[in-house]
Amino acid sequence: MTRSWLMRCFQLFVVAVAASGGIAQQSSQETRLGVPEDWTHHHLLFTADYLRSHPEIFAREPRALHQVYRRWIRPAANVATVDLNNLSKSNSGPDWNVQLVAGTTAFGTSPVKYQADPTAPPSCTADFVIFAINANGAQKNGNTNGQATLTALNNLYAGPSGQGGACSNGPTFLYNYNTSTINNGKIRTSPVMSLDGNKLAFVESSATGSAIHILKFGTTGDNGGLNPNNKSVIDPVVPGTGNNATMLTISYTTKNNTRSSPWVDYSGDTLYVGDDNGTVYKVTGVFKGTPTLVSTGGWPVTITGGGILTGPVLDPSSGNLFIGDSRGFLHSFNAATPGTVKNLAVGNATKLGANMLDAPIVDPNGSVYAISSNNGTSAVMVQADTSTLTAKATVNIGRGSTAGTSINLYDGDFDNAFYTSQNTGHFLVCGTGTNTNAPFRYRLPVVGGLITTDNAPVQISTSTSARCGPITNFFNPNIGAGTDYFFWGVTNNCVGTAGCIMELANAATVTTAAETNGTSGIIIDNESSTIQQASNLYFASQGGTQATRLATKLTQNGLQ
Repeated sequence: MTRSWLMRCFQLFVVAVAASGGIAQQSSQETRLGVPEDWTHHHLLFTADYLRSHPEIFAREPRALHQVYRRWIRPAANVATVDLNNLSKSNSGPDWNVQLVAGTTAFGTSPVKYQADPTAPPSCTADFVIFAINANGAQKNGNTNGQATLTALNNLYAGPSGQGGACSNGPTFLYNYNTSTINNGKIRTSPVMSLDGNKLAFVESSATGSAIHILKFGTTGDNGGLNPNNKSVIDPVVPGTGNNATMLTISYTTKNNTRSSPWVDYSGDTLYVGDDNGTVYKVTGVFKGTPTLVSTGGWPVTITGGGILTGPVLDPSSGNLFIGDSRGFLHSFNAATPGTVKNLAVGNATKLGANMLDAPIVDPNGSVYAISSNNGTSAVMVQADTSTLTAKATVNIGRGSTAGTSINLYDGDFDNAFYTSQNTGHFLVCGTGTNTNAPFRYRLPVVGGLITTDNAPVQISTSTSARCGPITNFFNPNIGAGTDYFFWGVTNNCVGTAGCIMELANAATVTTAAETNGTSGIIIDNESSTIQQASNLYFASQGGTQATRLATKLTQNGLQ
């Protein structure tokens, strides 16, 4: 019933969008109904029962439609735009990876995936993935041969050495851009993509200040399509050198930004972002107009004593913006009319490791979730009310930083049962043991809409210095009788000593693949019953050398 109802909803909405020319007030320049997936899609969650009760949410928040597509809509039949010549070949063995050279997509941050047409099978040419690289580029000197800071790949659906998939010659470099405008500036947070897949919003930051970049991809010239080591062709001083790519830059703060990924409200064409000095900023006209930093109506918003801020998350139901800080506080205020800032102590600001590293997770049905490594007693996950910001539930996830060592903890994710009904299921999160700093996975039951305690957490690694990255869930109905997956990276001692990516299938089967120093955040793409190498995950291994800083694609089934 859930799948058929949501499929019907999806089909009707696609027809409505096609008839109107876009989502909400989408402009004529942005009429393609593609499916971006970036960090924001893992911090705003929609359950099937919520969507049944609030179908109007589709008009206000396209991420609801994106989630319906990714979780509940079966792929279309094969069409001529996909090369199926290699379907009979084996898809066993490791998949592809590409060196990112001087840097990588940072730990805790995510790449961006774009599928051009959700009503058609995955496309070799139109679908692509972008990796932001935390390395210095040209540093304002106009050098078109410096290190790339953004690398995009298409021909994604290929197996080992380009074999055994729909795309026989993949992956292929689509873009390699040097976007640096700040001396020693780096991309330290996750980008956000426009709905039409033509633009990217991201932050470049350094100790002397941070800037928001709005990049429009080039359609002519070479666009740096060779490799990120020696070809980065967007001149940050004179955009468009060698192609017709353009980039608009807004210097929005004199402070660094080490954790606050930008959030885009698509319906309002508005961007929100924080900095390392407790201030939240607003930019209008981000993708469809003229990007403008707002300095009226209560903006920017100062979080008193806020320190280093996480990425903000906008709740389309309450209209509140949620953001965490380095003292372990969760904050909220109304995005349309910012006034009083509500505060909730998730961690204990006077204790070691209380800080929130990851953005909060918002369920528009009335809950926001946040994690701290030290509330004075233990590491905790807190569930709070989105209207009042009062705690509904607080759950212990190990000793965290309470024993004198600062432990970094990132967000988890809910299983498929929760996405089907918000009163059931589990939340998987990585904490520590009760008496050790080694990482443990906690599977927290959801009872009556509230998270509850896991009394039997499972150790992930024997290393007390190993840490987990963010956890991502994906249910694929076409693998086995239906497989509910969780994926996350571990920094060391889970496959030998090298670090790994880890997969938990149906809450029972663990699979690992070696990835040096663990991985960035993980992006999931299609469910596909007929197209080999088209149900994947994308991430960047952290590495310590050029040879081990890799943009990587693995299949969902067994991390091949």
